[in-house]
Amino acid sequence: MKATLGSLPAVAVLLLASPLGAQGQPQFVWEGVVDGTSVVQVRGNRVQVDDRQGLPVQRQRYRFFERLPDSRQNVRVEVREGRGRVRIIQQPRLENNYILEVAIEDRQGGASFYSLEFFWDTGRGGFFKPLSPRVSTNLGGNRLVWSGRVDGEAVVECRGNRCRAETISGGPVTRERASFSRALPGRDVMVSLDDFEGRGEVVLLQQPRRENRYAARVLIRDPKGGAADYSFTLSWAPGSRGGDPIARRAMVWYGRVDGRVRVTVQGRRARAQVLSGGPLRGERAEFLRELPRRENHAASVHRVDGRGRVDIVEFPGRLNGYRLVFEIDDRSGGADNYEVEVSW
Repeated sequence: MKATLGSLPAVAVLLLASPLGAQGQPQFVWEGVVDGTSVVQVRGNRVQVDDRQGLPVQRQRYRFFERLPDSRQNVRVEVREGRGRVRIIQQPRLENNYILEVAIEDRQGGASFYSLEFFWDTGRGGFFKPLSPRVSTNLGGNRLVWSGRVDGEAVVECRGNRCRAETISGGPVTRERASFSRALPGRDVMVSLDDFEGRGEVVLLQQPRRENRYAARVLIRDPKGGAADYSFTLSWAPGSRGGDPIARRAMVWYGRVDGRVRVTVQGRRARAQVLSGGPLRGERAEFLRELPRRENHAASVHRVDGRGRVDIVEFPGRLNGYRLVFEIDDRSGGADNYEVEVSW
């Protein structure tokens, strides 16, 4: 049995060039529930699953950070989660039309969840950017394009059919323009940062959620002197809803907050620090799995309970000792109970 998978909307994260780029960030991630033997076939930015024994793969989800090039490759696969055997049975070659084939063999009773990371040569020393809208998405024309001149650091917030840039440091944003094929919906939706132009860093900070009144927020950081032109494209699928297709719940944090609290996660430990306001009470963290020592810009937080804001302020990386840091900002009078799900 064969099942072709369509491209899923996902958060495409832009990394600056670094020696760890190719090691810490995969070019492709695949997830699914396997019961038997299935073969994942990849060509370019398309995926097909061949179910050879047992039940069809369930809950298939995947994300491309870089398309598989039409060139000879020695792809490496790492198993983040899964109990069975995973092996590459065919590398991309001219004679097989540059198709990658990976066999997943789950021979124990019942189905099991698998999460696989793939690495290949991008041809740019590990530096890559999200694919352009022509090849990375199949989103039916739901997109917005923003452009402007940035001198320093700014956050562009897009909501409905408007975008507004806020200067964090440096000079004001000028020549700001935004065009929409249609307005961002007033509900949870997964947007993708598909393309950008500019000499600095462009990162998708926040997805449209009820907590931020359904706004997508993009950080632009220009490290050089003087202003420079930037542009980016955000896309989303018709009817798409929230839920990160790659990151999965890994920790739940609880506490009663009265003010502003910073939580630092490293390995299997979580440490909270009161930045302002009253004392923190009832703090505890429940880990489903350890935070790995690797670059991870796809981590996310979700406020299950609590009235204030919860935001990631530091993603795990080499420079911060692979720590994930998030802050809870409760500015209303008195304390409130918080439950925060953290995914990586």
